[in-house]
Amino acid sequence: MNILLSICCALIWIPYAESQTLLLTPSNPIVNVGESVTFNCNTGVKDGDWVHLLKQIPGEAPQLIIYNHHSFSSPRYGPGISSDRFTASINSAATEYYFTIRKTEIADTALYYCVKWYGSNTGYVFSQSSKLIVTVDKFPEPAINVFAPYVEDHSTKDNQVITCHVRKMSVSLVNVKWIKDGTTIQDGVSTSQPTRDTDNTFSLSSYLTIPASDLNKDSIYSCWVQQEGSSSFTSQGINLSQC
Repeated sequence: MNILLSICCALIWIPYAESQTLLLTPSNPIVNVGESVTFNCNTGVKDGDWVHLLKQIPGEAPQLIIYNHHSFSSPRYGPGISSDRFTASINSAATEYYFTIRKTEIADTALYYCVKWYGSNTGYVFSQSSKLIVTVDKFPEPAINVFAPYVEDHSTKDNQVITCHVRKMSVSLVNVKWIKDGTTIQDGVSTSQPTRDTDNTFSLSSYLTIPASDLNKDSIYSCWVQQEGSSSFTSQGINLSQC
């Protein structure tokens, strides 16, 4: 089996029969940095095809971490993955695969899938995503900037867009909310996928669409950001009537 093919196929969800499903269950979805976590992938069948564990950072292609099979003497690893932190085992019936991350790091905060080829369905089957959050006392504070709509657009559009740009985030799993005068806004919000920057931190932009008539109202808008596994931060408020 071509391992690179396994990674590429993770980009496409292939329909599968209801009789063949994978269930991925973390021993604990939230762990402190340095602790261990084990993912249990229940395949429901013992056969000749390998079982893979994939990690996905939102906005990036899945990464092959480790794969195993009952015929292997030891698990095998994806490119750049070390056996010092990742290991695997299988139950006696060869229907449950256990993938362990030891000494968890902040970078392990991500979504995880197990993937297996079922020949009877002629396709890859993916488990549901399982989120792993590695917690710390406090991440470094990200840079959060809120920008008013472009002045030249004020007289030509019925709606206006406020932008919140967030940089220097330690992880890519992030919750973003918009707040107006202390109240969370649900409508008109659109947030991009995070992207990895050259310094290995993450950034994203969130957009709030408001009626142009609200530009002259004396309201305070701010952007709230929480990186999964640590405390939240709120931007400095912006009063659009004073911009």
